[in-house]
Amino acid sequence: VAPTEMRGMMTTFYNINIMSGVAGSYWINYGSLEIIPVQSSWQWRTTLVLQLIPSVVLFIGWPFFPESPRYLMMRGREEEAHASLLRLRGLEPTDSYFSREWDELKGRVNANTEVQSALIAFKSLIGSCITDPPTRKMLIFVIIIQTFFIMSGGNSITYYAPTILKTIGLDSEQVLLFSAVYGLIKVISVFLYAFFLTDRFGRRPLLLIGSAINTVCLLYLSVYLGVSDLSSSSDSPSPAAWVAIVAICIFAIGYGFGWAPAFSLTASEICPTSSRGTVVTIAFIYQNLLNFGITRGFPNMTETMHAWGPFALFTAFTGCATVWVFVAFPECKGRSMESAQSLFSLPWYKIGSVKLPAVDGQTANLDINVDVEKATSSEHEENVESGSVRKI
Repeated sequence: VAPTEMRGMMTTFYNINIMSGVAGSYWINYGSLEIIPVQSSWQWRTTLVLQLIPSVVLFIGWPFFPESPRYLMMRGREEEAHASLLRLRGLEPTDSYFSREWDELKGRVNANTEVQSALIAFKSLIGSCITDPPTRKMLIFVIIIQTFFIMSGGNSITYYAPTILKTIGLDSEQVLLFSAVYGLIKVISVFLYAFFLTDRFGRRPLLLIGSAINTVCLLYLSVYLGVSDLSSSSDSPSPAAWVAIVAICIFAIGYGFGWAPAFSLTASEICPTSSRGTVVTIAFIYQNLLNFGITRGFPNMTETMHAWGPFALFTAFTGCATVWVFVAFPECKGRSMESAQSLFSLPWYKIGSVKLPAVDGQTANLDINVDVEKATSSEHEENVESGSVRKI
């Protein structure tokens, strides 16, 4: 649906909406506590009623949203795909930008895809993973992304932020306030990532920086919870506890720049059209199952592993994830989804070093489709050599 030059920003809206919903719920809880009397049943009724607003808006707006042109083209509904793309872009059929994007869409979909049922597509992907190493590497790559996303601890901290802050020593009102602040920081971070950072600096450096920040913050939280006496009563948190609260807020920044948008953005960008839907479906099913297991087990982990145990586990995973990103995570900015097959033909430890734009023979062969896509799908992208365009 999104143009290539805006793909990163638009895909990240998925994460912005999630973070906004979480942050909104935190602020609604805090506002209800401060404004509505405790004796009134509307203190809890209000929070439930306000949850209906986004659902109602989605339900009303859904019938008016156009279908994906790529999806329609894959199913042979060319006229509907043409009309859908026109509606999404808001351009005339004779517009040069639209013509280039339409021709590029037709060429890529017709050359690389065929209509398959979900079951057949799944069987085809499994067969390809057995016989085709690049496809197998691609699926493993996406699964690794989902694993590190969940094991970075971001969701667990989000779900149990009030409990964690209460453990550190905040009172009930402070817990709700700082939970709301934590949620707001995550929203602002993902917003900055989507609108100002991802399509300017690329996915790889931001993920590397965000993951490194998360590792440092989680390490401090692990040490603090391991050495501090959490059972002692005090009128106010200690200086070390306030540093832990600041670390949680800084964690939100790194999470917003790193693993929060990476899990959905990378899965959507790195896969070729022919297998993207199936791979993304498998990845998201796996991610939600893992997320359920970790978040459901978090309270039990704090009991059996002590308060610091889960954070030590998240620290270890995020530290490994940071090293893995440095070695094996490619830059996805501007990369054609159809070029993934060539990208994953490389050894896994060399994938992260593939650069855009191409500078040598081997990389040029890998990224030839990227140059073509830039030339055919957006006049706002950087220019490519005219010789590459004439070959298509």
